[in-house]
Amino acid sequence: MSLVKSIAAGVALAASVLASQANAASTFAPAAPLPFELVNLRTTVDSCAFNPDTVHVVNTGTVIQVRMRDNNCLVAGTPKQVDIRLGAFPIGHYSVEVAQAGGEPERLQFSVIPRVSIAVVPPPPFPLTDYSGVWWDPSSPGWGLTIHQSPLDTIFAALFEYNEGVRAAPTWYTLQSGQWISSTTWMGRIFRTANPPLEVQDLGLARLEFDVPPPDGAPAGLRWGRVTFTRPGGTIVNAFITRQSS
Repeated sequence: MSLVKSIAAGVALAASVLASQANAASTFAPAAPLPFELVNLRTTVDSCAFNPDTVHVVNTGTVIQVRMRDNNCLVAGTPKQVDIRLGAFPIGHYSVEVAQAGGEPERLQFSVIPRVSIAVVPPPPFPLTDYSGVWWDPSSPGWGLTIHQSPLDTIFAALFEYNEGVRAAPTWYTLQSGQWISSTTWMGRIFRTANPPLEVQDLGLARLEFDVPPPDGAPAGLRWGRVTFTRPGGTIVNAFITRQSS
């Protein structure tokens, strides 16, 4: 009987330790987000009780609420960290409540801080929105442009296309090391990459424009941009692009 009690006490102690680890204080990633940088709630959960299908994020205007319901587990699972997307926010102070059924909500705060800028007269141009995403021309499937715009508005893009002919093969280009020359136009270097054998070729300058009239016959309701660069051999590419919605 005493052996059974000892085992039961040991299981209870282990469950208590795991539960206390799972209830460790949550944090934010990044800890000091920049304006409109994606903010995640990083929290430690019980791997058995945590049910990601029940997680909901609600913004009430003054408080961001993270609501979740646990699975019914008899024995605590291994603690694990999960990231829950809260969103991207302008400069300001924000409160977050993490509510789980049957427990007191965890209350936290984070601040979105202005990015440090060097005083330059006149100030350099910067974009007013985030152009990250997959861009393409629906009338020309088989190629596209993937754009990543960082919180500091630097651009890295990868363009892929297929060569014509029987032995079609993908060709990759990367756009990098550039700057904004207006709030809707970016200019930087473009490099062609081929493999095998590995070959990287600097093709000069590329231009991304995000505020151009749509091409003739384009579907209504889409915002169009344009990518311009020169292929090896001197062929100029001047392609209309629109952001892929899904």
